Amino acid sequence: MVSKFYNRRFLRSGFFLGGLLLCLVCSLPGKDDNSTSLSELELAKRDAEDFEKLAKLVKPSVVVVESVDRLGREGGRGTGFVVRKDGVIATNFHVIGEHRDFAIRFADGKSYRPQSILAVDRDRDLALIKIDAKNLPALELGDSDQIDAGQAIFALGNPLGYSHSVSRGVVAAIRELEEGDEKPMVQVAIPIEPGSSGSPTLDLDGKVIAILAIKSGGAMGFGIPSNALKNLLAKQDPIPMRKWLTIGALNDLEWESVMAGSWKQRAGVITASGLGSGFGGRMLCLSHAAPIPIPCELEVEVRLEDESGAAGLVFHADGEDRHYGFYPTNGSLRLTRFDGPNVFSWSILKTLDTDSYNPGEWNRLRVRLEKEGRIICSVNGQVLIDLVDQTLKKGRIGLCKFRAPAAEFRKFRHSKRFPKSSVSPALAKKIRQLSGSLNENSSPSKKDLNYLVNQGPMASQALLDHASELERKAERTRKLSNDIRERIIIADLASSLSHENERSVDLLRSALLIARLDNKDFELESYLRKTQRIAEKIKSGFPEKASGEEKLQSLVFQLFQEMGFHGSTLDYNHRSNSYLNEVIDDREGLPITLSILFIELANRLDLPVSGLGLPGHFIAMYREPDPKGSDMKGKEILVDPFGGKIVSRKDAANLTGSRLTDEDFKPAPKKEIISRMLRNLIRSAEQDRDSSARLRYLDALLAINPKDKYMRAMRAMILYAEGRSAKALEDIERLIKENPDSPENAPLREIRDRLIEQAPDSN
Repeated sequence: MVSKFYNRRFLRSGFFLGGLLLCLVCSLPGKDDNSTSLSELELAKRDAEDFEKLAKLVKPSVVVVESVDRLGREGGRGTGFVVRKDGVIATNFHVIGEHRDFAIRFADGKSYRPQSILAVDRDRDLALIKIDAKNLPALELGDSDQIDAGQAIFALGNPLGYSHSVSRGVVAAIRELEEGDEKPMVQVAIPIEPGSSGSPTLDLDGKVIAILAIKSGGAMGFGIPSNALKNLLAKQDPIPMRKWLTIGALNDLEWESVMAGSWKQRAGVITASGLGSGFGGRMLCLSHAAPIPIPCELEVEVRLEDESGAAGLVFHADGEDRHYGFYPTNGSLRLTRFDGPNVFSWSILKTLDTDSYNPGEWNRLRVRLEKEGRIICSVNGQVLIDLVDQTLKKGRIGLCKFRAPAAEFRKFRHSKRFPKSSVSPALAKKIRQLSGSLNENSSPSKKDLNYLVNQGPMASQALLDHASELERKAERTRKLSNDIRERIIIADLASSLSHENERSVDLLRSALLIARLDNKDFELESYLRKTQRIAEKIKSGFPEKASGEEKLQSLVFQLFQEMGFHGSTLDYNHRSNSYLNEVIDDREGLPITLSILFIELANRLDLPVSGLGLPGHFIAMYREPDPKGSDMKGKEILVDPFGGKIVSRKDAANLTGSRLTDEDFKPAPKKEIISRMLRNLIRSAEQDRDSSARLRYLDALLAINPKDKYMRAMRAMILYAEGRSAKALEDIERLIKENPDSPENAPLREIRDRLIEQAPDSN
């Protein structure tokens, strides 16, 4: 529509006719300077009016793309535009992000969620999105092969968040960004700022000739030729959003959401938000776990965003409307039987108020199911409900949420019977002594109360001062608990890597132990089981009587194409990419973490795959055993898990940017792989200026490699800078003792002498 109108309009007036009239006026005899100036002003006004009309016609076709970051928080904004009236939007690939959530907003305020990703071209930075809309005003694509330098252009976008801003400029050139590049770009003299990416660049007929993508400085940048977008429109390969959105997505091998709503997970915590489609906003998340014969127990810790909400455990669920639910609601604990879709088919079996429930905090809910329909419900170890109801006798277990406020869940588990606490009476007595002279079961005598009252207002202040001291003790106790937890994990990590036989080292478990240093809420064993389930699913997709190479190719296809595991391109330095539990959950990670998962899956599928620690990039290598009686090496296949594909040695060299030798293709020892992960985390902590985390990772690295002098010196300097003199001195003394004659120890001796002169602390 835009193009047809302006093909006729511009021939009669505006840019084309205005320029022609200006030439005629200037050549007419007998015209003074004043009359010429008036004619130029009139033409300029006509030019502006026609440009304004063109921009107004294009504006309804231009959209704002609003994305989120890895943690689900508000991310950046970019631009897109309608290329097909049935709801197809074009933009830059980097605007929507790798497997991120985003929304499409039009100039009239209407907002849409994407239905699918129709196609992506990572090399040309293009993406096509499908939304549920019809009869949209689509922009026509021009022929970018016909672009001329100096040609007038304009763009509509969202620079710096200013929605639907119009810019004018010219085509500067068509050029290759790198020598030998076969994909030239359109260089434009037009303002480009954050938010401009994905903006349509149009000629004066209203046809899109380029898509803005790169700012090079000032009012100069580059756009992708429109013909590249035409090629992508012809090569669609739709990906449903349920497969695209892996960040924070629940594992569909473990959970099934019922009655809509939003269920997300991160680092062992499941978050339920929004309103479900059930009455009262009811929404369920049911476990795929096989049912355990009664008697059995199930448990979860839950925290409500607001006590006006309700969320908890579900059991005996039929996958639709029928189930039991035990949950906090408005500060009370309630057991309900749901026999249908509305409140008239629900039976509240019991509601109780209790001091055992802690509003706004994590609360542990437990349900024990006995024979003959007996249901025992407790919160934080206190039994509240014990009754018999035989209406529903079997079904699935899981989680539920009602009403609008969000809720969080962690440590969901079920078993025949949970083990009792292993804390000995002697240890429990010692902990009570450390907590002070008062506990929750003691109270002052009447005589003591009278004495305090007689002391007047000072008694109240003294009690407050004492309470503050107890809080400080509690904080120190929590810190000690966390320190002990870290030490246990580090000792476990060092032990797991101490096997002389490389095959005895459990690489997956060791990598998960690193994640436990920062993620205390996830259950390590559950991720070992998750990995096994993924391996079993992949194995079920192997061709019958497949060779090792065919199985490997199937593994690559299923893991990276069907399941959507991918390299992190937008949040590369985010520490989540180094936590293998979050990599498994989000299906996004670094080359090394994705390689570890790939290696462990391959080994579970009896495929001989090992890791290669190339300079600056980690990949995996499949190598068949040497043929019997032959000196020849078995077949070698390289896999780049970050790119999700099989590569050659030449490709591997290009990934590293360096020349590789046969030495580089020797399998990396598992201890070195784990050490490399920790070094990555140390660099991330340095960038975040998180000295506490950096010390955690250094402690782990030195527990694995006690002879690493560089890392020990780094730890000594961090401890020294934090004033922890005694511990810094221990590392310095060890470094000097191991190499007493080294000239490199001169600064260490100076610091040691300074610390010895001072009174060192004891931490």
